[in-house]
Amino acid sequence: MPFDDLFGNERIKHILTSYLRNNVMPSSMIFTGPGSTDLLLFAVAFAKAVNCENCREDFCDACCNCSEIEREIFLDLKILAPDGQQYKKEQITFLIEDNYIKPLKGEKKINILTEAHKMNENSANTFLKVLEEPAQDNIFILLTTNMNALLPTIKSRCQILKFSPQSRAEIKKYLVKQGYDPEKARLMSYLCQSNLERILMVDFDEFMEKRAKILSALKKLINGVGVEDILLDLYQKSRSREKFIEYFRQLVNLISLMLRDIMILKIDKSNKNLINIDYRDDLMSLGEYITIDKVLFLIKKMELLLRDIQRNLNTKVLTLEFIKSYTSKRGT
Repeated sequence: MPFDDLFGNERIKHILTSYLRNNVMPSSMIFTGPGSTDLLLFAVAFAKAVNCENCREDFCDACCNCSEIEREIFLDLKILAPDGQQYKKEQITFLIEDNYIKPLKGEKKINILTEAHKMNENSANTFLKVLEEPAQDNIFILLTTNMNALLPTIKSRCQILKFSPQSRAEIKKYLVKQGYDPEKARLMSYLCQSNLERILMVDFDEFMEKRAKILSALKKLINGVGVEDILLDLYQKSRSREKFIEYFRQLVNLISLMLRDIMILKIDKSNKNLINIDYRDDLMSLGEYITIDKVLFLIKKMELLLRDIQRNLNTKVLTLEFIKSYTSKRGT
């Protein structure tokens, strides 16, 4: 049952339960995909299932072992994170020394390395010694959102499980199951970039207020009135890079979805396939001040800006590029 409680990636669940059912488990695995939190949830769930006192192909989430794993006090579970920007050789040396010590309480010892791509060449080569001579009672699970940064020799010695991004339909279904109103669930699946982790942290009323402010910003950008206020607001937020990036990502994403709705309305005013249905009249009015070509240009530009956010561009560069997109060749 608890595996069913994990969100999405049914194929991964099937693979993990088949390992448990057949009692044939890889000594080392790589979990890779776009969501680091999801990877860790699945890795911890597998640790519970391997050591659960009541289940064979699943975990009860109630026995002593499951409870201790949940509280991160289980003696045979280690969750490692980089020491600073990278894993230190000493961290990996500890795993080598611990490799041949028998489990103290559970069926197997589970070692989870978060952000495994942050092993430098020295620590990665050291880690290879564990993979080349794994102890029978040890399982290593490497979590990474960047497979390209792992050594080929490490990848070749691990079973690789690729996690899929969460679809909007899956997210909506999950949120409805959690008690969300269906319309609210639909909106949230779009407005938070289909990121369940981000959605679950959102205060819906506060988010809707932010959305209204972003619609106001889009009006200023398209009409060319009050753009200085937007520029000043972005510069003030850029004092904290982390907060700026999160706000800017949300800003660009929401504006992209509004532009998408404007384009739909310009083609067919009766079209009901809008994301921002409650803003229909506002978006129709904005469509009178902008051409389809300009809308398409802006949608493409917003996609590029979202990409640039991931590349950690300077906040000033992102801000100027964003404003420039709307102020250059306005309405053409």
